[in-house]
Amino acid sequence: MMKTAFLPLPAFLVLTFAMAFSAHAESFRSYFEERNKINSQDNQTVIRLAHEKFHHAPYVVVNKTKQIATYFSAQGDVISSSQIKVKNGDELDQGGAGIYVHAGQRAGTLFLKAQKDAQVRSVFQGSLQIPEGTFVYVLPVSEDHKFRIRNHVLTFNAARVLRNRPSFNYSPFNEQSVKVRYSVDDNDTFKRTYVETLEKEKEALMELLKLEDDEYNMLAEFAFGVLSPETDYGKSMKYRLKQSIPVVVSIAKGNGLDTDENSRGPTQIKDIPDSVEEKYRLTKSTLKYPENAAVATLAFAAELLKELRNRAPQHEGIREETLQDYLYYLYQGRHQSIIQGTATPDQNISIRKIKEAITHLTFEYQK
Repeated sequence: MMKTAFLPLPAFLVLTFAMAFSAHAESFRSYFEERNKINSQDNQTVIRLAHEKFHHAPYVVVNKTKQIATYFSAQGDVISSSQIKVKNGDELDQGGAGIYVHAGQRAGTLFLKAQKDAQVRSVFQGSLQIPEGTFVYVLPVSEDHKFRIRNHVLTFNAARVLRNRPSFNYSPFNEQSVKVRYSVDDNDTFKRTYVETLEKEKEALMELLKLEDDEYNMLAEFAFGVLSPETDYGKSMKYRLKQSIPVVVSIAKGNGLDTDENSRGPTQIKDIPDSVEEKYRLTKSTLKYPENAAVATLAFAAELLKELRNRAPQHEGIREETLQDYLYYLYQGRHQSIIQGTATPDQNISIRKIKEAITHLTFEYQK
């Protein structure tokens, strides 16, 4: 059952909006890549594919520009279509774009319950005959808003990156943690312990860092992948030398005997996020242990994710589906590459190493 960070929805809406995209026996990577491919399509195609693949129920699409409401079968075939009268804005209180459920009609007016707040609104007038409980998707007039698959459900939010602006019918934050088995195709004890920690601490870290399931899995991939370019999984000679003589490193950086500014651990963390430092009793000297490094790196990546979303307007390549590709620029402190729009992840050798490392992971959804 889907849970949200907002007020509890009535039971009817919880059951209706928790579109049963069941966690079947698939890997996160295969789901993630298919999700991103689908999300790159236009809104109506995303809705159709979501119903074909996951929801298996009839639905209605409202096109405000053409003033038409079309009733589709679960397979995307047109059942009926009719002219309607509808307000033209995207704002929720204007019967705006987003996800609704049909709640009834009276005197030619159709009333819909919005996913965001479960409130009933008169959205449009027309003669469309549909059963109560039918999903109704009102297409946005502006390109600033988009339907997309996220956490195995169809959602509605900002086109570039997720936002939660109150005036729009954006899908609520989803706190549900889905059980995923993490593994790496390597018998190396360090790598296995690192990955097992990311799995073991998933639910706790999701709650602590306010992450959704897709976000956590994506960041867990990144947190493992970054081991490769940073220290070759803790095996590079440069890293071992830095670990053994931290004072020398500090002096070389002009910090005297103060080693607090040194990057530590196999992922070269400079500052342990406050969010996990106390709860997990982390210190920079203990980041050499895979359990501590995994938690600190995941939390640090989560902080960078927030910043990257805020900086998305500064780089045209940054979309919700490409966030992982750009995280490493902020990880390295290369903010100007994002600000100036010069970041080219497909040409970055270190990011290629991260992507190659991720291919050795398997994140498999558990039934």
